[in-house]
Amino acid sequence: MKATGSFSSLFKNSIIDVDIHIDDPYSGFDFTVYETGLGIKYDIFNFSGSQGYVYDQSGRFFGGYRSGQSINITTHYDYSNDKFKYYFNNTLVANDMDPTNNSKGINSIEFEKNGNSTLEVNVTGQAKESLSEHATKQVDSRISTETTLATNGGMFTNFTDPNGTLDGGGFGASRSNDFWAKDIDFTSVVVWNNHGYDVDGSGLDFRARCATAITKRHIIMAKHFKLVATNIVYFVDSDGNWISRTISAIADHASEDITVGVLNEDLPEDIAFAKILPSDINTFFKIAATVITEKTRPIVVGFNIDKQANLRYLRGIKTILDDVLYTNSASDLPDPYDNLEYTLSESVPDSSNPLFIIIDGEAVLLTSFFKTTYSPSYSAFLSDINTLIASADSAAGVTTNLTLTEFNLDAFSFLTF
Repeated sequence: MKATGSFSSLFKNSIIDVDIHIDDPYSGFDFTVYETGLGIKYDIFNFSGSQGYVYDQSGRFFGGYRSGQSINITTHYDYSNDKFKYYFNNTLVANDMDPTNNSKGINSIEFEKNGNSTLEVNVTGQAKESLSEHATKQVDSRISTETTLATNGGMFTNFTDPNGTLDGGGFGASRSNDFWAKDIDFTSVVVWNNHGYDVDGSGLDFRARCATAITKRHIIMAKHFKLVATNIVYFVDSDGNWISRTISAIADHASEDITVGVLNEDLPEDIAFAKILPSDINTFFKIAATVITEKTRPIVVGFNIDKQANLRYLRGIKTILDDVLYTNSASDLPDPYDNLEYTLSESVPDSSNPLFIIIDGEAVLLTSFFKTTYSPSYSAFLSDINTLIASADSAAGVTTNLTLTEFNLDAFSFLTF
């Protein structure tokens, strides 16, 4: 007979205390602790008993039992380091054991038995959610296997190439009711401008050259594909109203692909500027060699020239080179995320579009696209960006006294590493 049970939370660093009362030593038992979710089961560790002998998952014999006797197996699971140790009847048996699957929490147990044998489990420890899990769940709750980039990716309806006419094509487009992330505020994103770029020889496409508001007066963009002073940029509020501002001046970073522009006047209250993650952001991710470990990478949201919200894995958030790393192929994403994948290309002008991580329903800015797999991490350049804000102000002859707003992760109880 096989029985399963779920714990009240997903536990990370934890102690799993298991008491087993044996009915018939010859019938044996087997129990497995695992994480389950989205229809997938990830075993963490396993113990079994047969004919009076007890074994761990490596096949090591370490104890015995007999009819009518209770035994105790207590396991200390070190999620942060992907190790566990276990005790048999309060005696340490093995240290530094490797779990069957790395970087997984514990939320379920499976007990296979014969006769009237019973198992009692008590779990204590860290039941905190990681930022990666949280961000991915923010996407999971909004999509299904039926969600596709073509049908549900677009923030607007009929957002088409204007072919050289400033108010042609998708200019003035309405917000799409089919947009998979329509309840997330992306009003910080510049969707149109009067500079544009001739993508295919059919005339300027004014959807190209994106930027993102980072204060009520400033925008940030990729230096290699930047907008310049006197350019007009367009935002769209949550009700679908198009709002224009003129860039008064810009300031370029000396060595990074970062440019900041100051606008001729403040944005209205219904355009929400994007916040930036703090400089210690790596402490909220499981990092190996400055890269987020493969099984703990969150799903993040980027935009392309068509203003389609597409998905990719975040591979690094602040690397040793101060970059953000991300995947760029449908083959990198499992179902259903691959239905919303978009492959960036050096030949298509998606540069300067933003990449966001979603936290508690809010789009938090990570970077603006520079290369197809990496871009400068804004969390690594907080001070530099504030300096660029002041420099742009100075070039425009204004004093705004504005700076970046860091997203407050202290308001959450995310797991740290």
